[in-house]
Amino acid sequence: MKFKHYIAIILSLSIIMMIQACGSGGGTSDTAGALTIATPTTTDNKDGTFTVLATVTYTPPADKTAQGVVVTTTATDSFGNVRTDNATLTSGSNSVIYSYLVRQNVGSSIALSIVSNIGGMRASVLAVIPAITPLGAAAIQFKTTDAPGTVLTSAITGGITPYTFVSVSTNALSVTLTGTTLNVINTTTGVTTANAVIIVSDANGSLLSVPVGYFTP
Repeated sequence: MKFKHYIAIILSLSIIMMIQACGSGGGTSDTAGALTIATPTTTDNKDGTFTVLATVTYTPPADKTAQGVVVTTTATDSFGNVRTDNATLTSGSNSVIYSYLVRQNVGSSIALSIVSNIGGMRASVLAVIPAITPLGAAAIQFKTTDAPGTVLTSAITGGITPYTFVSVSTNALSVTLTGTTLNVINTTTGVTTANAVIIVSDANGSLLSVPVGYFTP
């Protein structure tokens, strides 16, 4: 399965609210004070997705409490996908941690804008998810002087590992894939030019066509 422009923000949003039991302390809630979002952390899951964690913190004025204050947080990606969540703070904590699962895009990065609001207060931050480098591999070309059984290789780059050999368009070539190395063996030789295509896929479902030139009798 290829991931194209719906890639974006599959915001598998899990709000981990650091909520504790409400205490009996005094003070009243207020929407003055300070609202901040810490610089998000981004973790590469090595499967075409990143986990983005953003901590939103509300600091009430002196003699006030965060109890009952509602924080509205909206995340928007580069393609306009939006998700909004509301969290009610307690007297036990004035922070909310948001976890977003963002799928990478092939060839271009994704910007995830996170904006939180409490009344008239607003805080925002931007997380950038790097692009997946497109799959690539050098073409393979046998010579007329290459004897049957000659092995040529081509290194696969980009995409998301592991790679998988899918097919080759001729029986005149034997193909194996070892890690990132494509191994191609010719089973024939001669003076007649022939061409074939090897198809390789990555863990993201992207396909790569590797051209091969060889010779037949």
